[in-house]
Amino acid sequence: MKLYAKIVTFVLALISVALWVDIRFTRKAVTEAMSAQIADAATSAAADQTGPFQQALSSGRELDGIKALHAFTQKTGAAYAALVSPEGVITAHTNVALAGKRMDDQLIRKASRAGTAMFRRVLYNGEEVVDVVIPVPRHKRASGEDILFEGLTGDGGLEGLLRAGLPLTPAKKAEKDIIFKLLTLALIISVTALALSALFSGLILRQVAFLGEGIRKVRAGDYNFSVPVVSKDELGEVAASFNKLTRGLSETTVSKEYLDSLLESMPDPMIITDEEGRVLKANRAASEFSGYDFQPRGSHDLKSMLEPQAEGGAEPFSLLAWSGHIKELDMWLLAKDGRRLPVMLSAAFTGGEGNRQVVMVLKDTAQHKESEARLALYLKEVETVNSELDAFAHTVSHDLKEPLRGIEMFSGMLLTDFAPKMDPQAADYLSRVSKASGRMRRLIDDLLSYARVSRVRNPYEDASTGKLASEAAAGLSELIEERKALVTIAPDLPEIYCDPVKIRQVFQNLISNALKYNDRPRPEIAITAEKFGEYFWKFSVKDNGIGIPSQYFEEIFKMFKRLHSRQEYGGGTGAGLAIVKKIVDEHSGKIWVESEEGKGSVFHVLIPADLRRRA
Repeated sequence: MKLYAKIVTFVLALISVALWVDIRFTRKAVTEAMSAQIADAATSAAADQTGPFQQALSSGRELDGIKALHAFTQKTGAAYAALVSPEGVITAHTNVALAGKRMDDQLIRKASRAGTAMFRRVLYNGEEVVDVVIPVPRHKRASGEDILFEGLTGDGGLEGLLRAGLPLTPAKKAEKDIIFKLLTLALIISVTALALSALFSGLILRQVAFLGEGIRKVRAGDYNFSVPVVSKDELGEVAASFNKLTRGLSETTVSKEYLDSLLESMPDPMIITDEEGRVLKANRAASEFSGYDFQPRGSHDLKSMLEPQAEGGAEPFSLLAWSGHIKELDMWLLAKDGRRLPVMLSAAFTGGEGNRQVVMVLKDTAQHKESEARLALYLKEVETVNSELDAFAHTVSHDLKEPLRGIEMFSGMLLTDFAPKMDPQAADYLSRVSKASGRMRRLIDDLLSYARVSRVRNPYEDASTGKLASEAAAGLSELIEERKALVTIAPDLPEIYCDPVKIRQVFQNLISNALKYNDRPRPEIAITAEKFGEYFWKFSVKDNGIGIPSQYFEEIFKMFKRLHSRQEYGGGTGAGLAIVKKIVDEHSGKIWVESEEGKGSVFHVLIPADLRRRA
């Protein structure tokens, strides 16, 4: 069924249900209204006869009751009328044979309880009438004073009930006219709604029809077709998006000739086969590399030309059938001249089920294998050089530091033993020699430490940074106690995958710097950490020291870079932060400082939580 027919059928069904509900409830509402109007007229007529009704009910005389009922039926045209005592006994009835009988039904009970008129429609002698029960209030015997001031009223009780059957014949015609008019109006509204729905559906589906036509055009290869946009709603937006898509397709879709020229211009051999391995197409690079002409189409079997390099290796077409694609599989290609050429094969299926083809790209790995051999040779040479450098560094360290220690020792002895006998200028020169040799020794130690960061590769493991920071602080306990410093390490420092020896050195160097460059009576250092993004932790080492001018934020991480004279703040060499930066870089991290002169510094270290995940 077409979408238009579905929409119209749905709207028609909806209108039919609404029309049925309207007919049912309209008829019921009009019937209730007409019955209520007749009952109200009867109640009004009964009010005019209240006195006779009260007298007849209170005396219990049937004749008085028949007279009162006769007057009531003359006025209302009632089919029957009766006076009923509160106990349900008929005092008088227009059908005198019913006098003295009991009358007890739901309508009587409801009217007695409510004290108001109750009605319903019933059949009487084959004619539909409104059966109404009207309470007759009890007559109050009033004194002259009561009548003067209050009038003649009831005392709130019931003298009895008036029951009458009021004919519907006069109201039937009016009732039918009202129902007919209401139903005619409902029918007109329904027909109008159906027509408007059909018109609106046609307008909506017009845009859908245009879109269907556009899809058929594109499927046929006409990418320059544009769909008319007939509305500014969601369907109009879809049509505009469709036009944008076809324009993009017309700009990006290339011709078969262009694809063929692109295939021929590829530097790597490219071969297209069917699922059985028969060569359907090959570019110029494939022919030049293998020596085969690959013509006519399907005359060569690529399966017979390929062999796994490793013994027992997978056959490419079997592997392709299982996984759907191959990435960088090492194979031998049997060339036409009999040579076995090393190639790296990548392949994937293209086309739909039943018409699948295999696209293979071959990469000549002969040069690559030569490069691998040369690289292995270079790596071996580098390892040899590194070993020699380690031995050289150890020798230089030992050979340089030994005479420096001698110079420092003997200078100190001369100053201690002969300073009083020496010329002051000579003593000053000797003191400078001693200090210079000590500084030279520290420079050699720091330089070797800096070089060792790159050379020494400790095992990476999961380590608690809280424990490493605590161990670093413990190693500086004497300096911390001497400075009366407060070092606070947050309890929630994380566990990361790292070189624990070097990360411990990072904490140690940062704590040492914070203690050294601090002129407060009680230095304070706080180490905290927080998650930074998905993969990183940011560690912060905050102090209340002398601070760093902003122009030196980058300079301080350079080797042997000092911001103060050698005599100030312990006379360090300036290698500590350079070593920290080198360790952080090795862990694929980053370090920077935030500081204000005279107000302390915060060193931030950003390190991956787990280098294995980022790899």
